[in-house]
Amino acid sequence: MHTCVLQRARPMVAFLIGASFLGLACGDSAPEEAPADGAPATTTSPTPGGTAVVGVAAGSTTLLPPLAAAALDFDLSGLLYLALNYATWEDGGLVYHEAHPLALARGWTLDEEAASLTYRLDSSRSWSDGQPVTAADVAFTYDLLADTALALPLSSSTERIDSLVVVNDTTVTFFFERSYPGMLFDTGVGIIPEHVYGSVPREEMRGLPGYDDPDGSGLVVSGPFRLASWRPTERIILERNDTFADPPLLDRVVFRVMTEETTRLAELRSGGIDLSQVNSFLAAVDLEADPEIDVRRIPQRGYDYIAWNPNGHPAFGDPRVRRALSTALDREALVAALDLTEFGEPAYGPYGSLFPDLATQAPDTPVFDRERAIRLLEEAGWLDADGDGVREREGLTLEFELATTAGNSRRETAVQMVQSQLAQVGVRANIRVEEFQTLLGRVISRDYESALLGWQVGLDPDISMFWSDPDGPFNVVGYDSPEVRTLIDSAQAQSTYTDAATYWREAGERIASDHPYAFLWFFDMPVAVGARLQGVQISALGFGPAMVRWWIPELLRRR
Repeated sequence: MHTCVLQRARPMVAFLIGASFLGLACGDSAPEEAPADGAPATTTSPTPGGTAVVGVAAGSTTLLPPLAAAALDFDLSGLLYLALNYATWEDGGLVYHEAHPLALARGWTLDEEAASLTYRLDSSRSWSDGQPVTAADVAFTYDLLADTALALPLSSSTERIDSLVVVNDTTVTFFFERSYPGMLFDTGVGIIPEHVYGSVPREEMRGLPGYDDPDGSGLVVSGPFRLASWRPTERIILERNDTFADPPLLDRVVFRVMTEETTRLAELRSGGIDLSQVNSFLAAVDLEADPEIDVRRIPQRGYDYIAWNPNGHPAFGDPRVRRALSTALDREALVAALDLTEFGEPAYGPYGSLFPDLATQAPDTPVFDRERAIRLLEEAGWLDADGDGVREREGLTLEFELATTAGNSRRETAVQMVQSQLAQVGVRANIRVEEFQTLLGRVISRDYESALLGWQVGLDPDISMFWSDPDGPFNVVGYDSPEVRTLIDSAQAQSTYTDAATYWREAGERIASDHPYAFLWFFDMPVAVGARLQGVQISALGFGPAMVRWWIPELLRRR
């Protein structure tokens, strides 16, 4: 018996649930021609073949699940690599399915008394190079995640794992420090092959699509798709993995990177792409009137916020200033002006209606009170003594950079409105718009002053990745609250989600009262689907998991 002990590191880094909301992306070589308008389909039932084109706003940073950080990383890696388990979202929670076609394990045994979880791998699973998937691959992946030198986005998955035992080639047991509700969740990271990456120096792992394979087309995978082309800033092409037991219907899925939403939606209307997430809610309403386009929704999976970085501007270290800035923002007006009313709701903390029992209220801050914001700033010593419209204190002006991502029309509009609202309380925000990956890198390294960004809402209520560890990369404001850490520890110590809920709710309310962010709004994420593409299913998990069942009628396929 081989035992792999994961050296538990603190602080451990937790994964970024969604820094860039899935935009969509492109084709390889020349695009296939669409059939004439109104061309009839030869069949009304799914048949194999065809290429779907998805438009995305930003490319992927990696295709390896342990390294994933942005939303597209998770979507693509989930199609290329299987995890031990597979879950669907049902009745407001994750439901795990044993012996699922998209899981590596054919079953598991959960022993709460022993705080252990044993997986029995499906011996028929293999890598695309013909090698079997074994328990050694599982041990390698989780050892990689636990490597503190790498500080990977998903490393928080190992925080409560004491050890991992490889019983035999098809059996692996996780031992935890104690039983808790998220044991299946934390053991659900996509597994990568040890025989490919085991000899790779750890410092070279980050960002690799495939070792010694810069193009990535030889990537060794276990999922329903293979990688055909890897040009992360232009296009990423997946093709059917014919070695998979239940291969997808489509021959290929092409992700075209188009940063401008107007370009993506024009391509959608003309048939150049088949599916795109929509950031502009006004555009989503307009698309709903088009009989050739079906607008679906990923319910309440996104939220936007403004991060106040104390390292970027000393004023942000004062909770009175953060509270004042948050109070100065008229969220109702912003939601209405952004055409979000039909799609979202104002946010006052880390939980929204996806978790109705945990939804954060505004415990000590009115929804909007400009006069109170002014009083708070004055109490903190920020006065406009020279009458130039900008407050100052001890020779420092209350002026800072407010950055956001290019190509996201919602955020680009929002920063202008926020700039105007802050100006009315004597605060000057200078707008900076830049490419997503560049800004994300600056924010994670805390090389910024303030930024309007967004996360996807996690499907587990555990928010420790953002708020527990002040040095964690996704605690982008360095938030440090012993009270919140105690509440998070208490929530994680409970054996059921019901028992943990009280602690998660209190942690969320405490975070909200400290205003490390100005939480702005939670929202549904509209996804527009063209008339050719069939079999698209949308849930809180997004559209990626159902991609294996997408199909296109034969006469509507691109040639």
